[in-house]
Amino acid sequence: MRTITRAVVRSGIEMVYSQGFNPHPRFSLPLPRNVGLASDDELFSMRIKPSPACNDSADYAKLIAPQLPIGFELKDVELYQKNAAYQPIEVEYFIRAESRQGVLDSLNEKIKSGEEIIAERIINEKGDTKTVNIANFLKEFQIAGDGVRVVSKVFPNGTIRPDEILKLLGIDTTNVSGLIIRKKVNWQIS
Repeated sequence: MRTITRAVVRSGIEMVYSQGFNPHPRFSLPLPRNVGLASDDELFSMRIKPSPACNDSADYAKLIAPQLPIGFELKDVELYQKNAAYQPIEVEYFIRAESRQGVLDSLNEKIKSGEEIIAERIINEKGDTKTVNIANFLKEFQIAGDGVRVVSKVFPNGTIRPDEILKLLGIDTTNVSGLIIRKKVNWQIS
């Protein structure tokens, strides 16, 4: 978030700040990443003041893009005149892992047949768990290059967690750095 706000400040675009003793930019990440999860697709939402130098979203993109550090790419800018609410509806992950065709076939069959897929989910700092049927959150698994592509559904009441996907595939979750990448998020905007 700091990288994006700094790029916007350097671009000369004026952000809207919260009121009070310690004002912050009106800025949000509608679907923040989990720790250890890489991402190729992030959505940032911020309030800005109209700029006389900008007529449309392309003008704003031209100001922001050169201010981003190496490794960041601005894919699109959209302007809304009123508040826009972003609800993720589908997330695609890529997991670097050996081919597990038998496991994938079994999971895809359970998804298609509506069979339950149960996970133990930690619900608090004490380590208490609850049993969750995560089948409703899964759409499909596929072999993709040197790993596995997973498409999951997101509902207002929840979704599957990346560590739960790894456990389904039989992958050790103690060191996930660089192992799982969020490739794409489909949004519903209202």
